[in-house]
Amino acid sequence: MASFSDLSGSSGLGELDSYLLTRSYISGYQASRDDLSVFSALSSAPSSDKHPNAARWYSHIAALLGKSFPGKAVGVKIAGSAASGASGATSSATSGASASTAVKGAPLAVQEAATPAAKADDDDDEVLSDLDDDDDDDDMDLFGEVTEEEKAARQKVIEAAKKRGAEKAKLTKSMIVLDVKPWDDTTDLKAMEDEVRAIKKDGLLWGACKLVPVGYGIRKMQITAVIEDAKVESMDAIIEEELVRDGESDNIQSIDVVSFNKL
Repeated sequence: MASFSDLSGSSGLGELDSYLLTRSYISGYQASRDDLSVFSALSSAPSSDKHPNAARWYSHIAALLGKSFPGKAVGVKIAGSAASGASGATSSATSGASASTAVKGAPLAVQEAATPAAKADDDDDEVLSDLDDDDDDDDMDLFGEVTEEEKAARQKVIEAAKKRGAEKAKLTKSMIVLDVKPWDDTTDLKAMEDEVRAIKKDGLLWGACKLVPVGYGIRKMQITAVIEDAKVESMDAIIEEELVRDGESDNIQSIDVVSFNKL
């Protein structure tokens, strides 16, 4: 179980940043309540200069929360202070042009981290919401029952909106930069690169790589990967289970995630 100091101070943020150096989430290979607990404990987004790993994780969790609360906020007044998208208060109620979230202690930065995919889905969400409201009104129809033709037309609109949403989700991609470290200065770096590129997955595309000096004649490899989020659920699983393999690789000692950004 992960444990951190007070996350309002630099010491706690440093611990969180180090912990997330090789991880995408607090626990496991997908977002959980542990991520929500840590996210809620932060008063603002970590500095990308001082704590790049924590900042990357924070931005990702904020984007997920934005998708979970797609409704448009109109503001809420708490203890005499108005919370809205225009205010600078660090309230848990946030507002955005198309995506918002309300999490205990969550800062206003959540509204800024909403991904383009979440914004693009708003129109379809509103269509589905309006149609659901129409279904609720069926029980109070004072002018007769809905005809079969009207039901069929409504169903077509629902299916079309769902199809558009699914197609947009398939287009969401992430770019990841990895530091691949050899065992020592005698490691064949070309063989190490070939071992990484040998991992082939639907939705995974390896990009350019370069060698970066570490010291004492040792160089590490920095390589870029682009993944389709709908097809590749966890890059951590690929790193741990297929590349590092608990130290069984003859060429790869360890792999660190340098950056993880949504495209």
